[in-house]
Amino acid sequence: MKVVELSGGVGGARMAVGLARLSAIDLTVVVNVGDDEEIHGLHISPDIDTVIYTLSDAQGPEGWGRAGDSFNVNTELARFGVDNTFVLGDLDLALNLFRTNRLAAGARLSTVTGEITSSFQITPNVLPVSDDLLRTEIMIDKANWIGFQEYFVIRQNQDLVKAIRFTGQDSASPAPGVIESIQQADHVVIAPSNPPLSIWPILAVEDVRSAVAAHRNVTAVSPLIGGKALKGPADRVMASLGLPPGNLGVAEAYQDVVDRLIIDSDDRDDVARIEGIEGIEVLPTDIRIKEPGHAERLAREIVGL
Repeated sequence: MKVVELSGGVGGARMAVGLARLSAIDLTVVVNVGDDEEIHGLHISPDIDTVIYTLSDAQGPEGWGRAGDSFNVNTELARFGVDNTFVLGDLDLALNLFRTNRLAAGARLSTVTGEITSSFQITPNVLPVSDDLLRTEIMIDKANWIGFQEYFVIRQNQDLVKAIRFTGQDSASPAPGVIESIQQADHVVIAPSNPPLSIWPILAVEDVRSAVAAHRNVTAVSPLIGGKALKGPADRVMASLGLPPGNLGVAEAYQDVVDRLIIDSDDRDDVARIEGIEGIEVLPTDIRIKEPGHAERLAREIVGL
């Protein structure tokens, strides 16, 4: 069974683990690159790295970064007056040095990602949605746009998100293998990621959106329980962008691309309201996936639908 997951953030990485634990699945994870940034002259791909670290069980305790990492370089940067607010561990730094050098030598991001995936001995195919420049930018004040990492890490995602744009979306092409994987998949799964910040950047690549919208079997997992995000600012961002509260907002965020929406059992009262949106089936179950076993159980339910 071929499955494609659209992934961003920690929720996407955890969902990938659940799917990868099913031996009957040939999994491709298409990952958001809107969060990519240049830090200390290095090309940082946080969502790609989070997926790779999590699939290899090397993720840090917060769900990002490397377990057991040290921070000697980050600490030492302060000696020279360098802003080290964006924290890179020493092991993480090594990976980003490798990526940056390979890109500078002319390799594509998808090629380098494959090389990193192989070094971590990961079976699923991990693909950036695009090899081209595609960056998420946030409007926090009238005409005041900032990059995603400044909003999320430096400013601790406390600003009101008034608008989102994706720089480069008009010229960004899908990375090699992305469209073919979607077209050949038995299931497309949209992870319980932040819809505007993690999944919309993937769908901003027009050919990817078209391929997902044309697919016959697309399931999205809500990132909300009781109207609130278990991790991150998804509920606040959705509200500030004018989406309805709770799972109805998730359904509207995806209404032109999904066939069904998985919501938490505690929100089963939302089913009747959401099913009023044409074409979306709503199914309640336990969507908490903090542990790999929980993610595997949810993955089984999704692909068995």
